[in-house]
Amino acid sequence: MARSGPLAVVALLLVALVVPSPSPAAATDHAGPPPWRHPVDAPIVDFFRAPSGPYAAGNRGLEYHTRRGQAVVAVADGVVTFAGSVGGDLFVVVAHSPELRSTYAYLDRINVKAGDAVVGGQRIATAARHFHLTARLRNVYVDPLRYLSVSWSVRLIEVGSGRRLIG
Repeated sequence: MARSGPLAVVALLLVALVVPSPSPAAATDHAGPPPWRHPVDAPIVDFFRAPSGPYAAGNRGLEYHTRRGQAVVAVADGVVTFAGSVGGDLFVVVAHSPELRSTYAYLDRINVKAGDAVVGGQRIATAARHFHLTARLRNVYVDPLRYLSVSWSVRLIEVGSGRRLIG
């Protein structure tokens, strides 16, 4: 039997991150929209975790580690349906189709208003220290990675023993 080392474990973790999680609409949404672009140039620090119920704990989107004032762009073409404050935090919601919406949360400043047509890549806001993106298909939160174009990079990092591991 072959010995599994730390690299095998890291490789399995990478595969788990790249494969999008299934959603309730996966069976009926064959073609889907064109790939979304990432809304910020920042690392994802917390991934989608579907809640067990409407008010249960989970992460209904992706959290990015951003710098205050960093540009936030629309993930794809759409129409702004909401731009404003909820509970003291700034949000923008963009409808990409009658069934698919993206929400941009924890913003520092908003550059659009409800009713504005936006194109993918257009600056719509600036981020606060952390930024959150959600996707809703037919009012059900789904994993935004399902729509985002895949752009994973692998870096080698040095660990204390002098060996290199994927990071």
